[in-house]
Parts: sequence; C-alpha cells; structure tokens
Amino acid sequence: MSDRLALVQQFDDAKQAEEEDKSWLDEPTFEMEIDIEFAKKRFTSVTFSEPRAKHIEKAERELNVPGDPTAYHFRKYQLAMIAAVGKLPTEVVGEFTNSQVKKAWAFLAAKLREGILPIGAMSSPISQGFGDGDPSTPGSSTERN
Repeated sequence: MSDRLALVQQFDDAKQAEEEDKSWLDEPTFEMEIDIEFAKKRFTSVTFSEPRAKHIEKAERELNVPGDPTAYHFRKYQLAMIAAVGKLPTEVVGEFTNSQVKKAWAFLAAKLREGILPIGAMSSPISQGFGDGDPSTPGSSTERN
C-alpha cells in the first residue's frame, strides 16, 4: 500500500473508534459531551449529523494546496469537517482530545461512506439507461420535454 493511500485511509477509517459497540454509527445523529471554554463561552456538548454538501465543500478547501496534501492537510480537513457539521468554531475543535476527534470522525466518516459502492460494483451509465439513445429511457440524451 502506498504511503499516500495509507495516509488517506488513516483519516477516513471509522474503525479508529475504541468502543466495541458501534451501533451508534448507524444512528442519524450523535451527541458528544465536551467541556471547552472559548471566547468567554462554555461548550458542553456537540451534536453531529450527516454532513451536508456545504460542510464537505468547506472542509475540502483544506486540501486545496499546491502539490500533494500532507498529513497536516488531511488533519485540517478532518477538523474542519468536525467544526462545520458540529457548528463549532475551529478553535473549539482544536481543543478536543484525540479520542474525541477519533469518535467524532468515526461517526462522520461512516456517514460520508453511506451509499458509496465499492470500486467495480458500479454499473456503466449505459446499463443504467443513461445515454443509450432510447427516448423512452429517463436520462437519455435524446429525451425531449
């Protein structure tokens, strides 16, 4: 396995969570207790749900660097995603313990992977009826409205 692939997998692997019971990964939301003070405000809990497109786009800005992203950039992506979905300032997420980061990321990574088919399991666009030229097929390039 290449070093880069191993690096990406490290940040995208929900198996990092320590708990034996991982049924909480299947829940629609996950609430985590925290105790962090920032800007004269105390944060005692955070609720995570499935990331929205705007959260993903905001976090992916951290990977928009010249050259190849490094472990630093992947960590910034991870923390930015946690902050965006949890509606927290990034400075608050920066005060999370490593285990809190791992648990939050395990939940978000599970939500990001939902519905993604393994490589090779996808059918071609033609077998799905897209671009096959048959006007009766939804999505066909010759379909008329």
